[in-house]
Amino acid sequence: MSAKILLALVAFATVVACCCSGIGGLLGGVEFTTGDFADVPAYPDSTQTTESISEIEAMMGFFNLIPGDATWKHYTTSDSESDVLDWYENVLPTYGWEESSSEEYSGTSSSENTLVYAKEADDATVMLFIIALPDIGDTGDNHIIIGRIEIED
Repeated sequence: MSAKILLALVAFATVVACCCSGIGGLLGGVEFTTGDFADVPAYPDSTQTTESISEIEAMMGFFNLIPGDATWKHYTTSDSESDVLDWYENVLPTYGWEESSSEEYSGTSSSENTLVYAKEADDATVMLFIIALPDIGDTGDNHIIIGRIEIED
């Protein structure tokens, strides 16, 4: 399956999941693991957690549709969603990530809270998703979800 088709599917799933979060729960969530990615820094002063919140699980279930080896990280921060996304837009290119443009992948970055990046590694395309979500449950913390999916060519 080409990266363009996968990204279009993910864009559609992200938009639908945000609008219809109850459907996502039917597909199951993802597991958040500890540790940081070598090629994706943790957001400064964020706190890593493996906690899964039902609203996040509902949205994340759609990512199970992507065929590939996926690893997910969950962080919390008091910084705004836009600050988080702006920071990643500035930092990720120094780690070799290329932002997937809407022209190249026909609207995959359509969700205002999601960044999509890609790079080639060995015999695979690695897709990276940075999702910034607002406070859920009145904790005062916003959520950063980072997914790294390796898709064999």
